[in-house]
Amino acid sequence: MPVQIGGQAFSLAWRPAAEWTGIQSEMDVIRLLPEADQDTVGRMLLDGDTSVRELTDAAHHVLGLVTGRRWWEGHRLLSISVQPETLGHLALAGVDPWTRSAFEWCAATYALHTRHADEKDRMRFDFQLSIPPRGYEDEWDTDGDDPEAVQAALTAWMGG
Repeated sequence: MPVQIGGQAFSLAWRPAAEWTGIQSEMDVIRLLPEADQDTVGRMLLDGDTSVRELTDAAHHVLGLVTGRRWWEGHRLLSISVQPETLGHLALAGVDPWTRSAFEWCAATYALHTRHADEKDRMRFDFQLSIPPRGYEDEWDTDGDDPEAVQAALTAWMGG
């Protein structure tokens, strides 16, 4: 997968879902690049050829691509997936994080958490998943979601 940082293309090899579940920060995504590329990115940062913001944007782009969702949704599903109860259910279902992609792993995690949910609970889960992290609220509407409309719809479904 190509990763653009500071106008330079790097190649990120396919990684199993198990490796993506360890992502805690944007720099963890950069650490998945080959070691020589990590060194190059580090030099670019020190030389001013790229910025922390460009690294963050690249990491978010990659997370979105590998999970098939907005980056924060994918990150949340990856984090949820390693909670003991969720991980246990996924293991019992035979979903192997060492042979599945992050996309498949996130889809399995989502399916597990919504399979017995009624419409109201599913909408609540979707809403909580879709809320951008603090500082990224402006990215919410990039897919056409209107936070106020979503909140009004959620309130109506909850009987409020």
